[in-house]
Amino acid sequence: MSTQAKSARWYRALLLGAAIALVGAALPLGALWYLNQPTYEYPARLIHIPQGASARWIGQLLERENLIHNAHVFAWTVRLKGLGHQLKAGTYQLDGIGTTAAIAQALLKAPIQTQPATIPEGLNRHQIAGQLQAAGVADSARFIAATADPHLIRQLGVAASSLEGYLFPETYFFDPNADERAIASRMVGQFHRVFTDSLRRRLKAHGLSLHQVVTLASIVEREAVAVEEQPIISGVFQRRLKLNRRLESCATVNYALGTTKKRLTYADLEVDSPFNTYLHRGLPPGPISNPGRTALLAVLYPEETEYLYFVARGDGTHIFSRTNKEHERAKRRIKLAQRLQTN
Repeated sequence: MSTQAKSARWYRALLLGAAIALVGAALPLGALWYLNQPTYEYPARLIHIPQGASARWIGQLLERENLIHNAHVFAWTVRLKGLGHQLKAGTYQLDGIGTTAAIAQALLKAPIQTQPATIPEGLNRHQIAGQLQAAGVADSARFIAATADPHLIRQLGVAASSLEGYLFPETYFFDPNADERAIASRMVGQFHRVFTDSLRRRLKAHGLSLHQVVTLASIVEREAVAVEEQPIISGVFQRRLKLNRRLESCATVNYALGTTKKRLTYADLEVDSPFNTYLHRGLPPGPISNPGRTALLAVLYPEETEYLYFVARGDGTHIFSRTNKEHERAKRRIKLAQRLQTN
């Protein structure tokens, strides 16, 4: 063994001794032993590690995914084994059935080849199918069929007739060999990971089911362009629901029509559909899009407001009003401003 190798080995041993002394002072040996044990998280999932990620960042990711118990123990394990410079960016298939040390070793293997696909917030499942096909990840028709498969829906724990609303928007790195059912399952699995137990406890505070929250969040996602307005728009809709007033959401009419019109006609507002909230009181029968985390939080933590109306300015923001008289005045102001801009 060379002098340099001996020095490196001696240095790591010194670090190990220091780490045991420091961590041991804070935690009993039994706790240290436990934190290195498997979490038994299964099945395996794809974990993407970006370029330049530190051992601490990777540990935090693995802890969030419940693949390890403690990010600090992972970071120390990597450092003490001298693996810091050997961890490479890429996508890995990992589960929690190995110890923290075993997972660190698994990250030394060559990452698997994956196909990226970015799914924006607010798309419906048919639009997502188109995105996935454009990314070369899935066949759109087979994906749509998978999202309406009653057996798969039950298997994924979704109480609905389709997976609409539960296909979580995210940038994914899919296994090129994954079929459409596996892709849909991965997206619903991400939804369940984002909608944590603490968020589920908020359901009782609002007297809403999970499906109702997802449904309302899907409407908020489509109505609010500016993220900061989502809690206000959520508050408006929830106030209308409490007063037993129609939601009158243009986004629900567009969903019923299968369009994305910016301006709806009076005939459009009369479309015969349970999703038409201009005709029917309460929430529609299901989500109209797949909302992101901020829209879900906006429903669970709405802004308390006296507003009952809002109208789009045309720049991504809205004017909010308390009465119909204020609302009509706001609409006239916007129309006048638009005419002045075109002249």
